[in-house]
Amino acid sequence: MCPRVTLFASVYDPMLALLRRRRTAVVRGSLPVAHSRACPYTMAVLRNWRTGRTAAASTDAVGEQLALLLAAASLYGLYYQQLALAWARSLGPSGLRSLPDSVRMVRLAHRLRRYTALFPLRLCNLYRLSREIDRLSVPGDVVECGVYNGGSAALMASICTRSSADRKIWLFDSFEGLPQPTEKDGQKARDCCWWCHGDLSMVRGVFDKLGIPEPRTRIVKGWFHETFPRVDIPEIALLHIDADWYESVKLCFERFYDRVRPGGFIVIDDYGHWEGARRATDEFLAKLAINARLTRVDYTGRYFQKPWDCT
Repeated sequence: MCPRVTLFASVYDPMLALLRRRRTAVVRGSLPVAHSRACPYTMAVLRNWRTGRTAAASTDAVGEQLALLLAAASLYGLYYQQLALAWARSLGPSGLRSLPDSVRMVRLAHRLRRYTALFPLRLCNLYRLSREIDRLSVPGDVVECGVYNGGSAALMASICTRSSADRKIWLFDSFEGLPQPTEKDGQKARDCCWWCHGDLSMVRGVFDKLGIPEPRTRIVKGWFHETFPRVDIPEIALLHIDADWYESVKLCFERFYDRVRPGGFIVIDDYGHWEGARRATDEFLAKLAINARLTRVDYTGRYFQKPWDCT
């Protein structure tokens, strides 16, 4: 192995894993604005290094190594900045209303960082909404479409499976990566060469790690268009859609929106990042004339509450 790679493997392997979990792998060529603005030059160097190319013809090895370390520091800095911001938000008027609960939320989000592609703001928002459906006494189960390695699902399950509402958590994922994007997903999606590939064993592992009761868990493996018709979920309190592409997000809305109880929440993870997810959401809401205010979580995450007067 190249001495340069050996020297920095212990530092850089965790950072590259973080990139993969956040679905911002440099081989994808579509870094979110929040990341690319953090350190544009170092991200360019990292892209070249990851794809086997070298910066400045590899003549400045020390400079390149320094740039790689700065890129890692930028990404980890962004992660912990979001974690602190999520904790601060949880103490606000619309937060968790409990200091011990907000501390538990941050600790749990940090503990699950190896199993999720979500940055802390979106992860902690799911925690808060999982609490909110109990506070509002919204009946129904929790459904996640797009599971990856189970981090966000485990976080929600740690709350909903211990709820007095006797909730179950349903997890839908192919565990074979994402389907091919279509024209409705835009050129950026079609140029993407790295897609999330979840690991079912990691999902089961993190559920065991948190002591999630197995009888309250339903894992449905397969492509959405094949598995959705085979299940019947009468009531849903929280629907988390992390499906990236237009057709996948559209299927989630068409199959499950009517099952969401009034006062329940629908979370769209990729609204701000992928054109197809945004388009499918906007079209569905417009088609049904749903007057829902999309609340911004971060640059890509959005959620809304199903109106109480819906039937």
